[in-house]
Amino acid sequence: VDLIVTKHAPIFRPLKDLTSSPRNDILLELVKHDIAVYVSHTNIDIVPDGLNDWFCDLLGIKDREILTPTSDGYGIGRVGSIEPQSLEDLAQKVKSVFGLDSIRLVRYDGANPTISRVAICGGSGQGFYQDALAKGAQVYITGDIYYHTAQDMLTDGLMALDPGHHIEVLFIEKLLEKMTAWKTEAGWDLELIPSQASTNPFSHL
Repeated sequence: VDLIVTKHAPIFRPLKDLTSSPRNDILLELVKHDIAVYVSHTNIDIVPDGLNDWFCDLLGIKDREILTPTSDGYGIGRVGSIEPQSLEDLAQKVKSVFGLDSIRLVRYDGANPTISRVAICGGSGQGFYQDALAKGAQVYITGDIYYHTAQDMLTDGLMALDPGHHIEVLFIEKLLEKMTAWKTEAGWDLELIPSQASTNPFSHL
């Protein structure tokens, strides 16, 4: 392999050394074998027809707009409308679409209202929940919601679904689709190999 295209950066926090360790071994192997790495992190989140739009396609979120603009025509997350359905039905759909073994609901005790407007942000998007509120979302779908943030959401009148961070694995399938099309259009002499490795650190009993 000459190039690895990845969603998450192998160097996520600043390095203090390059001595051998479980965290650094992958970097040493990349250098040793002259393998380049291209990280498509926030850029694939904010572009039109990027990761958050792919999520919307899977969940049937229509008439969508950017949740948190970053520049003209680009932005974090999406917010839009869905066919009216109960919160629990929406949660089951998210669980099924992303092949999850569980999903966390942030809701008032036993509440199961009808939902028609939803915001979504892949990865860890709890910091943008006020934007979801401001744009009329009844439910915010994002991963890694902290306990106290969940309390704040409910206090402010917003429910949420937390499917975890790993739903971003959709990146592999969709980028393979795009690169296969580009390869055909441009006549690239290129072999594309989708990763089969599971990088989800969580499972639930």
